[in-house]
Amino acid sequence: MTGSSPNIMLVDNKVDNLRLLSSMLATAGFETRPVMSGREALESVAHEAPDLILLDIKMPEMNGFEVCRRLKENPASRDIPVIFLTALTELEDKVRGFAVGGVDYVTKPFQVEEVLARVSSQLELRKARRDLEEAIRKLRELERLRHELTHMIVHDMRTPLTVLLGRLSLMEMEAKGEMADDVRDASQSARMLNEMANTLLDVTRMEEGKMPLTRAPVDLGTLADQVRRSLSRMESGRRIELSTSGDVTASCDGGLIRRVMENLLSNGIKHTPSIGKLYIDVRRVADRVRVAVQDEGEGVPVEARERIFHKFGAAQLRKDRSYHSVGLGLAFCKLAVEAHGGTIGVEAATPRGSVFAFELPQ
Repeated sequence: MTGSSPNIMLVDNKVDNLRLLSSMLATAGFETRPVMSGREALESVAHEAPDLILLDIKMPEMNGFEVCRRLKENPASRDIPVIFLTALTELEDKVRGFAVGGVDYVTKPFQVEEVLARVSSQLELRKARRDLEEAIRKLRELERLRHELTHMIVHDMRTPLTVLLGRLSLMEMEAKGEMADDVRDASQSARMLNEMANTLLDVTRMEEGKMPLTRAPVDLGTLADQVRRSLSRMESGRRIELSTSGDVTASCDGGLIRRVMENLLSNGIKHTPSIGKLYIDVRRVADRVRVAVQDEGEGVPVEARERIFHKFGAAQLRKDRSYHSVGLGLAFCKLAVEAHGGTIGVEAATPRGSVFAFELPQ
């Protein structure tokens, strides 16, 4: 609002109409600014924008439709609500008024209750829009601050983590008996924490478009087999089966896609009982290559299937106890796959479990 009371511009070439409207609105506590032509209205708005405009349609030189069109073309005035004043009753004229940006209309002769009701309604709507825009602005600022704080904390974590990993590595070589097991567990936890920090930084870099892709032809079947063998060694006794057929070569950044596969397979291992199996299927689907990882876990609830791929979405899911996600890993997968022009998602498996699958263009 431009003052303690809403400021309303009245545009009409008839003095009697301006006097009547000014009296109605002043009695209701509104400030009014009467002008007698479209050109004068545009000049006045440029000097000081009102909160609402009551605009007559039939005026000489420049009619109300043209005035409204010019207001809506100007970024500085396009959000000012315009209510047309008209004696016209044809539907075509009303439709034209809405088409050029009007939000409502009042017919002549004026009825006090109707004028005040329509004016109050549009002013309330504008205030609600402004309040919403301000709330969104504040949320975006908070998100920016959270992003910067998280980025700073993770950067600061990396130095002590590097030192810790180095010391633990030395201790692993020297420790024996139960102490060796304890050091091994501590070292594994430190590596997981370091991987989480690196993933968060990578997610941020990808969101900002600062992680360039190094594309080359990659046989995704061979890559999947390498990932399967690597994780099988780390998960002794874990049964992971691979199925691949045909030409499954795609032009991609092999390092990033390998990490996508590792994340999906690690996620499946986390949710599959030790006696269960995991399956990797790599095949061509039309002009794309599809990589699917199927687990035998409890499955992903329908309401969680979108959110688990969102940054920080896992935190809310854990709070809701609807799904224990691996954190930022799936957010990284989504960003990496989409950076290649691909898609990723999850669906229910039969008879149980989940299928995480992504497709890349060849």
